[in-house]
Amino acid sequence: MFPNRAQEEATVVAAMNPHLTNPKQVAEAGERIYAERYKDQFERDQSGKFAVVDVTTGKAYLADSAIDAFRQAAADASLGAFHLIKVGSPGAFRVGYSGSSNGTLDWVFR
Repeated sequence: MFPNRAQEEATVVAAMNPHLTNPKQVAEAGERIYAERYKDQFERDQSGKFAVVDVTTGKAYLADSAIDAFRQAAADASLGAFHLIKVGSPGAFRVGYSGSSNGTLDWVFR
């Protein structure tokens, strides 16, 4: 029925949480959960780390890197809908543009 497990899991999550199929809604839910449950403690004690919030359960996973936080979350809740936050920062990553020698623009992630 499904070509791969990831698509099957995404379909199950969407069926169980129809309001969490839009990335903007997931981000809004993740920010709300983070602010209500974790922000004060994490920003006091864990600044600079990455938090992944599973918006289906409200649980947060904290690690030194974004990939490690996602790995923890996926291992615990493979059907979760996740939102990434860098503790104490306005965004998880900084994105900008850089001009190259041939006159094109390149993405820069930091």
